[in-house]
Amino acid sequence: MQTLDKDFRVLTRAAFARYGFAYADLITQWPAIVGETLAQWSEPERIKWPRAGAGERKQGGTLVIRVVPGRGLDLQHQTPQIIDRINSFYGYCAITSVKIMQGTISETKTARPAPGDLGPDQAKALEARLEAVADPDLKAALRRLGKGILTPRSPQSK
Repeated sequence: MQTLDKDFRVLTRAAFARYGFAYADLITQWPAIVGETLAQWSEPERIKWPRAGAGERKQGGTLVIRVVPGRGLDLQHQTPQIIDRINSFYGYCAITSVKIMQGTISETKTARPAPGDLGPDQAKALEARLEAVADPDLKAALRRLGKGILTPRSPQSK
């Protein structure tokens, strides 16, 4: 019995090489490399390699990371650690710089649980605050915002 891993690497090598990934390992192991928290709002986009001679090991690449809007500065502060972790993962100085692109990432990483129901006291307090708002669209938006703020979240979703 053979595993699909061997065949999968052969089939996907050309597709991943197009974006600079020699193997899919960096993409599939992204949470293990950078940590679960960082992986929730970022993902590797591609690696830009400098020109190298035939048969030379690619070194000094620029990793392009896509990050959700508003988290670019957080990622920028962590780039030295990210470069160290990726180079440790590859076992040589593969990455020397990081370029940050803000944009949407895979749905599975940005999905957050919907806010739960508020307690009766909290719901009454929220509605009391919203009584003065005349515009129904604004009132609905503020209600959603209030629910999102007032709903307790589990430690994993923070």
